[in-house]
Amino acid sequence: MKVTVVVESTRHTLRARLRELVASTEVGKSLPSERDLSAQWGVARMTIRRAVDALVAEGLVERRHGSGTYVTPQPFVRLLGLTSFSQDMRDRGLEPSARLLAYRVAAADTTIAAQLQIAPGDPVVSFTRLRLGGGEAMAVETVWIPQALVPGIKGGDLGGSLYELLGTRYRIVPGAANVSIEPVLPDQRVRELLTIPEDQACLRIRMVDSDSRGNIIMIANCFYRGDKYQLTAQVSGAAFNPEQARNR
Repeated sequence: MKVTVVVESTRHTLRARLRELVASTEVGKSLPSERDLSAQWGVARMTIRRAVDALVAEGLVERRHGSGTYVTPQPFVRLLGLTSFSQDMRDRGLEPSARLLAYRVAAADTTIAAQLQIAPGDPVVSFTRLRLGGGEAMAVETVWIPQALVPGIKGGDLGGSLYELLGTRYRIVPGAANVSIEPVLPDQRVRELLTIPEDQACLRIRMVDSDSRGNIIMIANCFYRGDKYQLTAQVSGAAFNPEQARNR
């Protein structure tokens, strides 16, 4: 029993040391070899290998045959909610920016009008932006907003956070959003903008934002790099309520 406890303690300590080593190593750089770590830390090489196996399983490092073990880039974890891309990047110590790819004002067709809950033919501002964090492409987003909500808006206004712009200039504050998410293989244009290979998936996120009174503010169609983003959500409430079941 005592031997088992000692072994488990050694494993936890070793994994903690390896995590510290990974955290201090630049992404894309290799870790010292298992032989070197074994000699440096006075631990059996097989024990080192098993500890590294655990980090490989977690996606923190990857083994390259005949080359070594390398630190892998970690995806950004985004909490689903009404947070802006710009704030997400700032929270991670990256400078957010946007490159405007397209901008126009046009009459809403029946599909867009139905989603925005406006009359067909009403003018709609639409634009597509490449979003960057620290100069690296992260997402491609296309947004549609009724022009009546944002009079005077121009392409030059769209270099930063859209939520901040809506709030400060137009006093529009989103109160809720209907979000759908699906993994997709993007088309060639999106792949080139995000600098990803053709077999790399993206997260396609469709959002319909509304204000506190339930009025639709805008709709968005976004492609986030699958190797850069993970999404998480906070969910509350019971999946099964016995009280409700008894009252049926």
